[in-house]
Amino acid sequence: MERKPIVRCAHRGASAEYPENTLLAFRHAIEQGVDALELDIHRTADDELVVIHDSSLERTTNGTGQIRDHTFHEIRLLDAGRGEKVPTLKEVIELACAAQVRLCVEIKGATEIEGLAIAEAVVQTLEDADILSHSILTSFSPQALLRAKGIQPVASTMLDPSPQDGSLTPRQICVQALRAGANCLSYDFHILTQEIASECQLTGLALWAWAPDEPADIQKVLKFGVQGIVTNMPAVLNKVLNEFTF
Repeated sequence: MERKPIVRCAHRGASAEYPENTLLAFRHAIEQGVDALELDIHRTADDELVVIHDSSLERTTNGTGQIRDHTFHEIRLLDAGRGEKVPTLKEVIELACAAQVRLCVEIKGATEIEGLAIAEAVVQTLEDADILSHSILTSFSPQALLRAKGIQPVASTMLDPSPQDGSLTPRQICVQALRAGANCLSYDFHILTQEIASECQLTGLALWAWAPDEPADIQKVLKFGVQGIVTNMPAVLNKVLNEFTF
């Protein structure tokens, strides 16, 4: 049987082994073999788009406080792990372009208004770098994705439906994505089911599994027929794909 294409996406880079959302983690993900890099975007007090997951600095850097309350220069002085600095979106774009991999850019923001502003800035930055057509914009916020689509209707978008706790029916999950104008949805592998995968297929939505790392978990979602897998361990994903019988 012909092998089905699976988008191999590195969740915050090879983040199980290297500091998440750093150039070090992204470089090693590329070396391990991926199709796309997943990264999170916040905005500094002076409007620089920086690659970091949380709205605050404590968990992933040696800094404190909210990102939006610090200038880029202040954040750049921090240690994001192993001496790495918090990168900018532009720096990751340069890395992706050189390696010819795609980007999966998650729009963050501490507030809904902030998320909308970040969505606008991300679309503009990707367009300026001529990489929008090789990127997918993702968010838990339907409004952020709709804002991105409003600016550039051809942008590919992926919704993380909420809540991801098993309380939504497969149809409710897909309806959220459709209302957000999304092409695709991402769902936690722990609660992903064949019924959800089948509903996505019937609805015409691509489905990415978030974020299986163990071989058994990766095999489980592959059997569901997902189109993409967002993992913290790209090397493990590649090993499973090489051995898995479709």
